[in-house]
Amino acid sequence: MSVKFINLGLTKYPIAMLEMEIAFENVKNGNEECVFVTEHEALYSAGKSFEISDFIMAPKFPIYFPKRGGRVTVHAPGQLVIYPIIDLKRRDINVSSYIRIIEFWIIDALKEMNIESKLSTKGIGVWVRDSKIGFIGVRIENGITSHGLCLNVSNDLTMFNYIIPCGIQGLEITSLEKLQNKTINMEYVINLFIKTNPFC
Repeated sequence: MSVKFINLGLTKYPIAMLEMEIAFENVKNGNEECVFVTEHEALYSAGKSFEISDFIMAPKFPIYFPKRGGRVTVHAPGQLVIYPIIDLKRRDINVSSYIRIIEFWIIDALKEMNIESKLSTKGIGVWVRDSKIGFIGVRIENGITSHGLCLNVSNDLTMFNYIIPCGIQGLEITSLEKLQNKTINMEYVINLFIKTNPFC
């Protein structure tokens, strides 16, 4: 069962949400599944579990309230965002298995860069040592997924100073560039996720 990858490039958040909703309806009607890869302009995304106390101070960038699960996180240029539109019923995958699949997708892609990462009892997502690098926030309706995962590649990590990321006090955040102390090419990272794609 194949899946089509669609690279939206740097995309305004509302436009990406519209693309995702159109794809969601297409998959619901039995059409081909797809995976969007994108970057967003600087913003904060507050999921359905968001609490106002998740903001430490008033942010300098817009806040959006998508229908995904989870608390508040950051999107910005240099962060890879991936939105799989997958029919879980078609693939006989349950929700908890899907979350684990996309967590290990991040882990497998990082392994291609010789970066050892792991899950944590602190919450959903992916860590390198004690710092979080990969984030998960999904919506599942009628067995079809939307929203998804993101990986800090070269984005401005100071944006996280305005929030309690994922509702976890004292959470340290890292990125590929911070870990490797060098410039990381986004297309290279995207290709690693295509190579390790669990939905092919």
